[in-house]
Amino acid sequence: MAKRRTQVQIDADKIIKEKLNILGEKIYLEARDTSRVDTGRLRDSVNYRVRPDTTLTIAQVYYGKFNYPKGQNSGERNALLIAAQKHIDETTNLIVTEITDALTQPFKTK
Repeated sequence: MAKRRTQVQIDADKIIKEKLNILGEKIYLEARDTSRVDTGRLRDSVNYRVRPDTTLTIAQVYYGKFNYPKGQNSGERNALLIAAQKHIDETTNLIVTEITDALTQPFKTK
């Protein structure tokens, strides 16, 4: 039998899901913009979703990891991975800050 979650856990999961959706959208838009376009299949294949509440899944066709992003001369491949690495730290800090604020809020109001 599944264990019931507390209200604090539910609130934390809502914060995480909201921030992961924002992160997914940022990565999605940046990866689509920087993916090289031959037929458009790679650009159109970039997708993300957050499920159940705390897991962000980002996908693209398999050959995307071998393509150099347009407009960048860094020598790195995989526009999706580059976009994810660029935004992950900022979002992690936002999640930690918001959850900390939500947990300490009852103590601050008294």
